[in-house]
Amino acid sequence: MGVEVNWRMCGLTSGLHAAEAIARNEPLADSRLAAALTEPALQLAAEIRAANLPAERFWRHLIPLSANLAGRRLLLEAALTKTIGRGARLEAMIPAFEAQLAAVDIANQTALPNLNEELALRERPLREQWEARGNGMMHRIGQVTDENLVVPQCDVLLVHPALGGAGEAHLAYNSVRIEAVLANPYAELPEVVRLAWLIAQLQLDLPRYSDTIHADRLPGIARFAMLPPALVAAEAVELMRFTPEMIAMAIAAWRLAVPEGIEAAAILSQWWQTYIEARPPWNVALAALDQMFG
Repeated sequence: MGVEVNWRMCGLTSGLHAAEAIARNEPLADSRLAAALTEPALQLAAEIRAANLPAERFWRHLIPLSANLAGRRLLLEAALTKTIGRGARLEAMIPAFEAQLAAVDIANQTALPNLNEELALRERPLREQWEARGNGMMHRIGQVTDENLVVPQCDVLLVHPALGGAGEAHLAYNSVRIEAVLANPYAELPEVVRLAWLIAQLQLDLPRYSDTIHADRLPGIARFAMLPPALVAAEAVELMRFTPEMIAMAIAAWRLAVPEGIEAAAILSQWWQTYIEARPPWNVALAALDQMFG
């Protein structure tokens, strides 16, 4: 049985995706969105700093929750609770955050007034590619790792291509978000492979795989761990050829954050070769990769 994918679109999720990129100082590929969204996005980022929130953790909850919770206050209550827990401090934060969230939402709607219609058109190419090759890739990923790593169902949140190609796995929410580009930014790395790589990460928050890895480190380790299996799976369905050079290319093209002083591609190639030769349980392999990244 393959992965049951629910394709979804949400304007606020799209706006927050772009706002987070701006907060990380990533240049947007869409000039009209950059012009409208930069100021409110930076103001939201400033509010996060002023509240002394762990920014990465907050965004990690805020963006996927925005696809499921109607109403800005309800969304903020949930995201802040997941980030810092309940209490009087949380209640005091909400008014200022609600104003900044509204500004981001309005700016996004102003820049992209026909976003839902555009995303509906952009969905088709990726969905057709997924229906043709997606479950073949997921089956192969299960074969080379652990068949229980393949999630039975998930949500795919389509967002505007603010960066010209990007995506993120939301492990705690069984969803991924991916920019709905009309063409592959890199011919050697089709976007459907990126989608398989994102979906492949979703089971890694199960305790059987990651109970020895700190929750704040897990998303980063998951990104690297599932990269070789996804590329191997893409070769199996004749989308590309897997080589060590492709690992380095994917790390750069898909903007994986590499810790300072780490040769990520070399470490990942060595780790994967050792895994293929020894085939330890996946939790052991994952813990080893975590240690290799320091």
